[in-house]
Amino acid sequence: MHLFVGTLDGYKLDSKGRLSIPTKWRERLGKEFYMVAVTVRGCRCLTLYPVEHFELTYESMQHGTENQKYDATTSFLDNAEEAVLDAQGRFTVNQRLKEAAGLSNESTVVFKGKGKVIEIWNTDEYEKIFNSYDHSQGIYDLMDKLKGNDE
Repeated sequence: MHLFVGTLDGYKLDSKGRLSIPTKWRERLGKEFYMVAVTVRGCRCLTLYPVEHFELTYESMQHGTENQKYDATTSFLDNAEEAVLDAQGRFTVNQRLKEAAGLSNESTVVFKGKGKVIEIWNTDEYEKIFNSYDHSQGIYDLMDKLKGNDE
């Protein structure tokens, strides 16, 4: 399994709404992928899913009542679009997803590797989500909390 890790900034949507994928992540993401506008803790971003992980995420929503499945998949799929990289490693974000993710043409963005997906944040939203976490907690403390929930 290959994971996306790290934070990369200094990227920008061009005047046509195109964005370049960092070179080191292009092969792992694949030429064709899905983009989904997501809201996390009230902060908006665009999340890029390799095809296989997008399909697995959709499948994981097929539990619960019919209404629960409908609500989960509707929210997920309504904010999703297919994307394809061009020869320069760029893809175009359509207007609907740009608005849903808080992005615009010419906006500067931060790429976050989040394991199986890549998040794309406009710099203001990234600052908001970054400040929503308690950074004084250590990684082992957080891992212990997670383990406590599993037992």
